[in-house]
Amino acid sequence: MPTLVKSELCCGCSACANKCAKGAIRMQPNEEGFLHPIIDLGHCVECGVCESVCPGLIILDNRNPYNDVTFQPRTFIVQHKDNAIRYQSTSGGAFTAIAEKVIRTGGVVFGAAMTKGMRVRHISVDTLSGLALFRNSKYVQSEIGESYKLARSILNTGRIVCFSGTPCQVKGLKAYLGKEYDKLITVDVVCKSVPSPLIFSKYVAFKQHQEGGGITDIVFRDKKRGFLYCTMAHYKSHEDREKGKSVYRRGSESDEWLRLFLSGKISRNSCLYCPYQQASESVADFTLGDIWETGRSSFDDNKGTTKVNVRSEKAMLLLNDICTNIHCEEIPNNPLAHRQNKVLSRRYPIYSHRDRLFRDAKELSAEDFFNEYAPYKGVVVAKNVMRYLLWRVGLQSTIRHLKHLIIHRKK
Repeated sequence: MPTLVKSELCCGCSACANKCAKGAIRMQPNEEGFLHPIIDLGHCVECGVCESVCPGLIILDNRNPYNDVTFQPRTFIVQHKDNAIRYQSTSGGAFTAIAEKVIRTGGVVFGAAMTKGMRVRHISVDTLSGLALFRNSKYVQSEIGESYKLARSILNTGRIVCFSGTPCQVKGLKAYLGKEYDKLITVDVVCKSVPSPLIFSKYVAFKQHQEGGGITDIVFRDKKRGFLYCTMAHYKSHEDREKGKSVYRRGSESDEWLRLFLSGKISRNSCLYCPYQQASESVADFTLGDIWETGRSSFDDNKGTTKVNVRSEKAMLLLNDICTNIHCEEIPNNPLAHRQNKVLSRRYPIYSHRDRLFRDAKELSAEDFFNEYAPYKGVVVAKNVMRYLLWRVGLQSTIRHLKHLIIHRKK
């Protein structure tokens, strides 16, 4: 029987399931809602191919053959020149600019999209309009499905493929492919962790009940109050989202999902040991992240800026090709920029009541669960009111700026 990486180190990338020619591996949710490989011994021929592509085993063996060691990484701050696209994006719209170039050259783009039933899945698009599905972060683990297989089949036809995902998903793709493709562009993100789809489905049920049902769209980083005060926002139609007419809006200080996610309590176990929090371990051509303070007044407009790490020669060539569509500036020695993402990716200890939390997620009602683990009362309510009032009087951005200066001066 094949020996895949231990359950607590499995990132759920699905490389093993995509690679198995016998269809002997399926991805199935565990008791915490995270996908894990299940091997059907009746179909397994013990060829060992699944073991050869497991990112967890590759890391344990210190095998990382996918980095462009001849290229010295460079860092840029980027904003898309189309303000509508930047508003819809998590930060500065850099990914859309990269993806637009791929689409215009006849390529295909893969990314995480919110699908029916509020499930986040990897899909592919080959139209500019389709890129809207990928804008804005989805703070829940995406299901890869058979995206690796599809990406390889498209690459084999000679078309360009841009594949975006978390660092472990990109590593899974490269391990699955087993060789470099000149026409493959990979994009990963500065990733804090991936939270449980089980808990997210609980959250959706909780909010549907609170708001009388009908929620069709959830935006994890809505910018109606600005980039520095992104909020979790719920909408009942696409038209309502375009108008900014939400039925719910709260920031990270008070929204139940964001609080649990940012606490690390509902993260996948493998995230607690993630090697990609060290930037040098990324195997993507581009790594994208937020940057809240650039030190440049032209960029710090509270509408969003992306920090772009370029890790390969072909990525550098692509960035040069899209320079007419973006505002772009290199920041070779900007300690503030690097510290901000370092704070974002810090690790959290294992939650001591983790087993009980996930057991209660199955046994308690959605309302009782969130009242137990993320109650909206007392200090939380006060923080929500205070942050909203500061935003209304125009002081929120100033205080956020001062906070960053104080934090980073201590580093």
